[in-house]
Amino acid sequence: MRIGYMTDGGRRRPINEDAVKVMEDVNFFMLADGVGGNRSGEIASQSALDALEKFIRHNPPEWLEDRDEIFRYLRAAVRYVNQFIIRLSESQPQYGGMATTLAFAYIRDGHMYVANVGDSRVYLIHDDMIQQITDDHTYVNDLVKMGAISKEEAKTHSRKNVITRAIGANANNEPDCFCVAIEPTDRILLCSDGLYDEVTDENILYTVSRFDDMMICAEDLISLANNNGGNDNISVICINLAED
Repeated sequence: MRIGYMTDGGRRRPINEDAVKVMEDVNFFMLADGVGGNRSGEIASQSALDALEKFIRHNPPEWLEDRDEIFRYLRAAVRYVNQFIIRLSESQPQYGGMATTLAFAYIRDGHMYVANVGDSRVYLIHDDMIQQITDDHTYVNDLVKMGAISKEEAKTHSRKNVITRAIGANANNEPDCFCVAIEPTDRILLCSDGLYDEVTDENILYTVSRFDDMMICAEDLISLANNNGGNDNISVICINLAED
């Protein structure tokens, strides 16, 4: 497995509120995008990933036997992180109201298990096709699913960045969980909206497919997003499942 990851502030934002963390020894990969601007979004995102790592270290997942058990584990992890961020937001006035998205993937036995809250995404690149595994928890995505607007209209909607679910936003934040089969020739991408708002799925697919070195891939994706405007923080984790 080859891994590359990078986070960048972009060209418009004074603070980078994104965070990434790779736990290569247990095949966990996680990404968060802080919400709140002056409400310490950067603290929320990094603290969420630190809390998630703590949960995983204290509760190793090796004993889990099937998909349902793994899903229960992922939900328990998200509940732990959510409560941690809520307590942190209540600890100091400057942290009040902070929240974050969270997306993470666990790779095991030919499958990828994914959990997400918010609009950070996980993609699978398989047979020269790109598939978004996660479902965006956003106002405009709800409109798309209801048939009120088209996917094209959603891209330019004035409220496209309004998320409907976030870690720390309330006490009952349940993640969506997914399980997909993966093959050694597949590639995986975790990213914040700063990437996919600036770079099309077609260009993401082309970039992730063309590099064997995933650090170069991560750097190239960040450059593409910045060259296309860099209007938000940009974070990526690129995974090539092929053995070194």
